[in-house]
Amino acid sequence: MSGPLAPGNARSAPPAHSVLDSIFGRVWPDPRTPGRSRLLTAALVVALVAAIFLPFRAPGLAAFVSLLAVSGVVVTAGRHRLTVVRAGSGVLCLLLMSTVVVRDAGWIVALCLLAAFAVGAAALTDGRSVTGLVASSAAVPLAVLRGLPWWGRTFNAGGQRAAWWPALRTMVLSAALVLVFGALFASADALFAQWVEVVMPDLTFASLFVRGFVFAGVLGLTLAGVYMAVVPPHVDLLRLPAPAPVRRYEWVVPVGLVLSTFAVFLTAQVAVLFGGHDYLRRTTGLSYAEYVHEGFGQLTVATMLTLGVVAAVHRRAPRTTVSDRTLLRVLLGLLCACTLVVVASALYRMHVYEEAYGFTRLRLLVSVFEAWLGVAVVLVLVAGVALRGRWVPLAALLTGAAMLLGLAAVNPDGYVAQRNIERFADTGKVDRRYLSGLSADAVPALAGSPAVNIRCAFGARVEQHDDWLEWNLGRWRADNVLQRKSEPISTTRQCRPNVSLARP
Repeated sequence: MSGPLAPGNARSAPPAHSVLDSIFGRVWPDPRTPGRSRLLTAALVVALVAAIFLPFRAPGLAAFVSLLAVSGVVVTAGRHRLTVVRAGSGVLCLLLMSTVVVRDAGWIVALCLLAAFAVGAAALTDGRSVTGLVASSAAVPLAVLRGLPWWGRTFNAGGQRAAWWPALRTMVLSAALVLVFGALFASADALFAQWVEVVMPDLTFASLFVRGFVFAGVLGLTLAGVYMAVVPPHVDLLRLPAPAPVRRYEWVVPVGLVLSTFAVFLTAQVAVLFGGHDYLRRTTGLSYAEYVHEGFGQLTVATMLTLGVVAAVHRRAPRTTVSDRTLLRVLLGLLCACTLVVVASALYRMHVYEEAYGFTRLRLLVSVFEAWLGVAVVLVLVAGVALRGRWVPLAALLTGAAMLLGLAAVNPDGYVAQRNIERFADTGKVDRRYLSGLSADAVPALAGSPAVNIRCAFGARVEQHDDWLEWNLGRWRADNVLQRKSEPISTTRQCRPNVSLARP
C-alpha cells in the first residue's frame, strides 16, 4: 500500500506549542524546558489559601497577605534576574499594595493596585519604550496561554512525574486528618469552634462558585507572573515602523505656530494677572472663580497634546546635521517650557475653584494627574538636554506610580474632609451629603466638627467589627473615634437627611 494516505507516509500532527510559537515568534520564544514543579505547587497553595480566606471579606489583612504571597512566588521564580531597577520596582509595588490594608477608600486602593500591576509587569519584562510598557501589561494575561507548554512539560519531566503522586497523596491525607480532628475538637470546645468558624469557609453552592472564581484568578495571576519572571517576553522588539523623515519646514512651521498660540495664551494670563478682577469682569463678564474653572480641563488636554506633538516631531524631524539637532532642541525646549507654565496655570485654576466651591476626590485626583503631566514634561526636557530619551517612558511610569503612592500616603479622603471642614469654619458652607459618602479614612478629620454627624454618617458602615483577616488601618482608626462617642448609634436621635449647603 502506497500513496499519500499510507500509514508509513502519514505525517504526525505538529505539537500544540508550535501554534503558539507561530503566534508569539521571536518576541516570546518557548524555552523548550520543563516547568518547575515547586513553583507550580506554591502557586496552587497560594490560590487555595486565597480562595478560602478572601471571599466575603472586606479588603484588609487577608488581601494584603495574599498579594504578598503571589509576589513572593514570582520573585522567587525570577531571583536570578534581580537588578537594582527591579529591586526598586519591587519595593514600589510592595508599598502600593500595602494601601489595601492601610486605606479604606476603595478608589485610591484600586488605582494603587493598578499602578503596582503596571510597574511589576514592566520590571518583569524590562520594558523601556512606550510600546514596550503597554506590551508588558498585555503580556500578563497572555502569559497564561504562552506558558501552557512550559507548565505542561512539568508533568512529563522524567523524575518529576513520579514525584507528583506521593505529593498529591500526602496533601489529600493531611487534609482529611485535619478535617477529622478539627471536627472532633470543635464539637468538644466552644472557643476552638469559634476559631474554626473564622478559618473554615462556607461551602454552599454560591460560595463554592465564588471561591472557585477566586482560586482560578489568583492561580492564573501567579502562574503568569512566574512564567514572565522565568521566560520574559522581549517587549521592546515591538516597535512602530520607523517613519520617513520630513523636510525641515514640515515640522518647523507647525511647531512654530503652536508656540505662537502658547505665546498669545500666556499674554492673556499676564493681562489677567495685572489687570485684576475688575478688568476680567469688564472684558469677559465672568467672576474670577468662574474664569479659572472654565479652563482646567482644556489646559489638561493641551498638556497631553503637547507631549504628543513633541513625541511625533522627535520621531519625524531629521537630525542629520548639527543645525537640525540644535533647531529641534531649541523649538521643542521652548514648547516644553511654555507647557510648564500652562501646567502651573491649570493647577492654580483648580486651587482657586476648590477654595470657592469645595474639595472633592475628583478635583484632587485630576490635580495630581496634571502635576504628573508636568513631571513628564520635565523628564522630556532633561532627555532633550542629555540627548538620550530611552529612559523617559519608564521614568514617567515610575514617577506616576510614586505620585499615586504619595496621594495615598496623605490620606486623600481625610484631606478632602479636612479642607472642607476648614472651609466650613470660614464660610459656613459645606456639602454634608458628599462628606457623608466618604470612606472611613475621613472619620478622624470629621470628628468634633458640627458639619457632619459621624455617628449617623459612618456608624453603620464602620461598626461592623471586622474579623482579624479584614483588619484595615483606616477602619480601625475610624472605629476608635466612634467608640469614643458616648451615644450609641442605635439611640442617636439627631440623624436627619444630609443637606448640601454648597454649590454642587
